[in-house]
Amino acid sequence: MKKLTLLLLLLVSMSLFSQNKLILEKPKVDERIELLSIVFRLAGADEYSDQSFKLYADKIEKHFGIHQNHELIEYVKKIRKENGIGYDAVMSMAIHLSEAEQLKPVVKITDSIPDDRWGKENALKFIELLQQFYKDADCKAFFDENAALYKSASAQFLSVYNNPDLKWYETFYGKEPHEKFVIVNGLANGPSNYGPNIVLENGQKEVYAIMGAWSVDSIGMVKFDTNSYFPILLHEFNHSFVNYLTEHNRNDLQESGKKLFVVVADNMKSQAYSDWETMINESIVRASVIKYMKDHHFNKKQIDDEMQKQLARGFLWINELCEELENYDKHRDKYPSFESYMPNIIIAFKNYAANIKGFENRENERKSKL
Repeated sequence: MKKLTLLLLLLVSMSLFSQNKLILEKPKVDERIELLSIVFRLAGADEYSDQSFKLYADKIEKHFGIHQNHELIEYVKKIRKENGIGYDAVMSMAIHLSEAEQLKPVVKITDSIPDDRWGKENALKFIELLQQFYKDADCKAFFDENAALYKSASAQFLSVYNNPDLKWYETFYGKEPHEKFVIVNGLANGPSNYGPNIVLENGQKEVYAIMGAWSVDSIGMVKFDTNSYFPILLHEFNHSFVNYLTEHNRNDLQESGKKLFVVVADNMKSQAYSDWETMINESIVRASVIKYMKDHHFNKKQIDDEMQKQLARGFLWINELCEELENYDKHRDKYPSFESYMPNIIIAFKNYAANIKGFENRENERKSKL
């Protein structure tokens, strides 16, 4: 009887463990994210200067405006100019630090960690100045004063949080997720969303979906409309299943990726996608979002709108890539995982590069009919 009881307990715990790998923590505001957003806002970074959530932007200005000439802010201006540090490099730094009052690296800082735009020397100097800024600007008081606002904002996001079918990711990609997924409401980030990740010292990988805040209600409080925010949440989680495959197949994708990027570079760079590898990651992720929408019976208009949106953003091959994902899903007996299908994706991108002129003509024709 004791052995049977022990076996039952073991089976239950294994079942719970398996389920828990697919359960998200509830959304939250992360003080590290807010702090670095505020710092780069004070340094004049356009991508961190949005005023959509004006109620909160005004609170930032009221508390931090007098610290605009702090040594940290001057240093950020310098390294932005010299190294192009901005956008996702800022959020990558944030998640590589311990909780706000400590702000110590949680993993070893190197020339490529948290991001190669930082470099080890700049990163360590920045962290040192950030710790001092936290004290000088009385950041704890600001976060304490806004605790109720943070709680309310994350509660608003629950309608989006409750939507994703997490099981779909495992089924579609043929890969059991071992990562910890974290949703953060980046209230100072305006329309920008980021998906950084970190591998901790114990080997645990944490994948973040840092969701911006770009819409407010009649009294100026942030609101999260499911139709607007849900596809972006889907998008960020796909990166965890896609990016490592592009990296592993970098040599095979490089030639076609570069040919495509030359043609759409202006469009890509306007979205802060500065190289061909990022473009390919984004291509596959965006096609995967459309695949998710189809598999979950979104209406035709929603799917068509998403497709048109991606064409307008420069992903001229999105129709063909979506067809490629459908082909993969129809032949799962031969391709048990998306990783096993990657040779076909490599061939597909070679074909897109060879036909880029045709894609351009088709897009120009589409635009002329709008």
